[in-house]
Amino acid sequence: MTSQEQRAIRGVVAFIWVITGALSFGIYPVEDSLVMLQGLPVPYDMLIVVLYGAAALDIVMGILTVLRPCRRLWVFQAGLIISYSMLATWLVPQFWLHPFGPLLKNIAILALLWLLYLHDGARSRAR
Repeated sequence: MTSQEQRAIRGVVAFIWVITGALSFGIYPVEDSLVMLQGLPVPYDMLIVVLYGAAALDIVMGILTVLRPCRRLWVFQAGLIISYSMLATWLVPQFWLHPFGPLLKNIAILALLWLLYLHDGARSRAR
């Protein structure tokens, strides 16, 4: 994979993280997000902290994808996506059947992270 292809994939992954975080900060109705999170074993008053914490983490993941790309980041992001997907499976399992594929798309993102991991080369091993 060329460095230009790697930059393009990193750009797509960063864009997804940042936009997802921005959506969670209120572009998507916050109350609707809180309703989805109500199944968590967290007091309702704390759900906003969970939502905004995850949103901030998503934005940080996007920024790091551009500024500090490395194998450890790809592994962390894959773990985070798997964790988010498991949580969503528990809270809103119908999202697996949704025609827009909100959870199915995570499989493609995991494949992109795998490609970044495989082709990150010696630069990442040095970090």
